[in-house]
Amino acid sequence: MGKMKFILIVLFALLLSPLHFYKIYAQTKIGGFLQLDKRFYISKNALPMEDFYNRFRFETSVSPNSKLYLFSSVDFRFYDLARANKLNDLENINQLFPTNVSLWEAYVSLYGFLFDDLDLKIGKQRISWGTADKLNQTDNLNSKDFSDLNNFAEKIPSWAVKASYYLSDYNLTVVWLPNFEPVLLPRNGTSLFLGDALTSFKDSLILPANRLSNSMFAFKISSNFAGWDYSFSYFNGYDDIPILTSLYYNSNPGKAELSFPKIQVIGADFSTEISGIGFWGEGALTIPNKIIAPILANGVYYQKVALDDKPYFKFTLGSDYTFPGGYYLNAQWMHGFFTERGNTLNDYFFVRLEKTLFNEQLKIAFGSALEVDKWGNVSENYGYGFFPELTYQGIDNLEMSIGTFLVGGKPASLLGSWKNAKQAYLRVKVSF
Repeated sequence: MGKMKFILIVLFALLLSPLHFYKIYAQTKIGGFLQLDKRFYISKNALPMEDFYNRFRFETSVSPNSKLYLFSSVDFRFYDLARANKLNDLENINQLFPTNVSLWEAYVSLYGFLFDDLDLKIGKQRISWGTADKLNQTDNLNSKDFSDLNNFAEKIPSWAVKASYYLSDYNLTVVWLPNFEPVLLPRNGTSLFLGDALTSFKDSLILPANRLSNSMFAFKISSNFAGWDYSFSYFNGYDDIPILTSLYYNSNPGKAELSFPKIQVIGADFSTEISGIGFWGEGALTIPNKIIAPILANGVYYQKVALDDKPYFKFTLGSDYTFPGGYYLNAQWMHGFFTERGNTLNDYFFVRLEKTLFNEQLKIAFGSALEVDKWGNVSENYGYGFFPELTYQGIDNLEMSIGTFLVGGKPASLLGSWKNAKQAYLRVKVSF
């Protein structure tokens, strides 16, 4: 009889399982995008970068009930250029058609966890803080993705536990990040962001030890008053961009050691609209730990302050407005680029003008940038950029763009150091 009961239970489960899976399937949403990029250097002394890639993002989400939500996405990057340096490389499909696959996001959200006003999100997730248009100074929780020079404001989702508590007009967010994740740099293009001072050295990189004491945390409180959205935040963790911590000239090649500085960031932001004009701003006061780098050169040993413990302040201010006739203008002032620290903060001005034509089927955009390193001698310390783009958007879920990425300036400026990365591109993006 026991065996018969077991068989009946198994048969009953098999009969119900299709219904169960059908129910889950009906609740599952699938989406993502395919972005095809074809780029060409237009500089005679072009950099040997190999990170021109296309992208396919596949996303799935399911909500079994009102209290539970699951989301995951996989990111595929397939590159334009073959990486064949010797004859045997022609036998390897991964060398001829390089492809990277990564789990982009994977998290579970719990609504009304323990209390009705408490939500919990656990897993690999993008936590976006700040009100600026991409140039966010308080967005420190996810590591930077510099792999695409044309999209240097991209971030990579991080493993985190985020709790959000809603109290009347206030929202309190607490985040714990158990692991440190460093910046992603462009292949063969590290010098674009970190300079070329260490190219002749053999370097080693030291990551923070995987210990509970090295985990990172942050919190933010946000609210709204009289049409003004605002928030105050605090982050305690590590800068994801490495810094030189020791240098040895006595060997050939010399040896350089880099690590990631411990920092605290106190942030604030706001956004509002006045008479149809949008305004936003955010600032971040960074308090770094002092780093003293030992240097051994030609038998002489000395120490240098690689990073002082003096706080420094970065900010971004911006505004946008749509003029009569459909002209959209977006302008931002960024004091301190993502890679800059201490008292070496430069000023960057970004302006973008857009206009749609032919019943919004075509969009013409003119973007520009100006960098000023030293206001006392602007003519010798500046960088510039021009980013014209034409986009066809006459079909739902489709964007086709052609444009150029033109940069230059004095060699000491950031944009001036990018002069050999001038590009023309064709991009097709289909969302689903």
